[in-house]
This record gives sequence, structure tokens and C-alpha cells, in this order.
Amino acid sequence: MTGWLRRLLGGEPGTRGNAAPAAEAAQPFIINLFDDRVVVHRPDGQREEVEWQRLSRVVVRATSRGPWAGKAWLILIGDDGADGRQQGCVAPLDAMNHEALVERLAALPGFDRAPLDRAARAARTGKDRDDALCWQRGAGTDSIAHDDGEAGHERDAS
Repeated sequence: MTGWLRRLLGGEPGTRGNAAPAAEAAQPFIINLFDDRVVVHRPDGQREEVEWQRLSRVVVRATSRGPWAGKAWLILIGDDGADGRQQGCVAPLDAMNHEALVERLAALPGFDRAPLDRAARAARTGKDRDDALCWQRGAGTDSIAHDDGEAGHERDAS
């Protein structure tokens, strides 16, 4: 998808790619919400952010790979910022302040929470799930690509 996402979750299946060293499990991801942006502070000290006005898609993923396997992840993808770099951030659903982020995202017109709930269930049961779109800028509620939970979307992690 993007370089920063590959660095966080790892490259190919079964590899860590260029991911930063795994942080201790006790160190949380921290989400800070501001009027103009969301900022995620990662356990490895890195900071990711996206301005609300540049947010273009919200995707959810459940994975058994990478340094933080067995979790559902929110992936916020933004357009290029003023500096020309793509904005975005990734946070697990157990990050500090994730409830406030989900509440803010749920207020977006056409936001679909069902894929988020399915990904959380898949993560708890050790399943991988295909990425699912929860929201896309400019898409009406009818045209959002919904993850319908059909067979084939969920896979065993082994």
C-alpha cells in the first residue's frame, strides 16, 4: 500500500521487512485527536499523523504477521500534505484512546463500522482478514465497498 505501512507491518508474509524493532508489549500506541488532525505515537518513538481534511480512506486489517500480530489495525490514509509527502497513520484497536478515534471516524458520512467489528473478531480468533474499507472520501453510503464477511475473506493464520 505505502512504504510506511510496509515498514510497520513487515514486507512479505513471514518476514519483518524493514519494520522497526518490536517494542515491548507493555508500551502502548497512543492516539491523540486534535481539531485538525489525528496523531499516533508508536512504541518505537515514531510519530504518524494525518490531517482530517486530507483523510481519504479508512481501512481495517487483522493480521497474524509482523511485529504486532494478532491485532486488528486501523489504517488512516491521507492525501499528500503541503510538503508533498503522503499522510497517514496506523494504530491497533487496543491503542490508548482508540475509542475516541473510532467515535470520531464513525461520525464521518458513510462510515461503515461492520468491517471494523469483523476484523476485531478475526484478530481475537487468530485469523487474518483481507483489508476492508470502512470509509472513503467522496463515496456515498451506497458506493462504499463493503466487506460482506463472505467465505474467503477470512483465513487461518497458520
